[in-house]
Amino acid sequence: MLPTESNSNQTIFIVDDDKDIREFLITFFEMNNFKTKGFSSAKDYIDQLDSTPGCLVSDILMPGMDGIELLTHLNKIEHLRPTIFITGNANIPTSVESIKLGAVDFIEKPFKAEVLLAKVQEAIESFEKNLDAISHYKNLTQKEQQVFACMIKGSKNKIIAEKLGITTSTTEKHRAAVMNKMRAESLVALANIVPLLNPLSIDFETES
Repeated sequence: MLPTESNSNQTIFIVDDDKDIREFLITFFEMNNFKTKGFSSAKDYIDQLDSTPGCLVSDILMPGMDGIELLTHLNKIEHLRPTIFITGNANIPTSVESIKLGAVDFIEKPFKAEVLLAKVQEAIESFEKNLDAISHYKNLTQKEQQVFACMIKGSKNKIIAEKLGITTSTTEKHRAAVMNKMRAESLVALANIVPLLNPLSIDFETES
């Protein structure tokens, strides 16, 4: 994939305690017209957080705070960027955990730089849709968010009302507000929005 002018509006944040890998990735992404910032630890990255648009590329196994702990912290403070993990010690539980936390992808070392580049560009493009959905979701009241969680499980109004301790008529009003605020024309469309909210790490299975 060739460098594009739009890349220059994005910054790749590289977090890796391995200096050689970090410097290689910095050079590679800058050759592809991206701005870059490198960090030797998760703490360094957190200490320099700002609102610059871009993509986080982070190692998972690092001294001190690891990649999973980093993303958990970023989710907690709602500092959202598309995130791609790279690791030399991949295992299924870790990869599953990273995706549940909202990571876009999980790449094993050694990897082809061109593959990482393609995944980064795809992550940046798709994240715009995430941001729109997240913005709409945050406009829901707490009760509307609870109704949202029940709706995507297929719960009927009566069941939702009983679960949340509200009347059926109030439930109907909340449902209508959810559909309107989330820009969804049907329950299927509403359910399709759920994956876009992944960066918020909402557990709809336990949300009440």
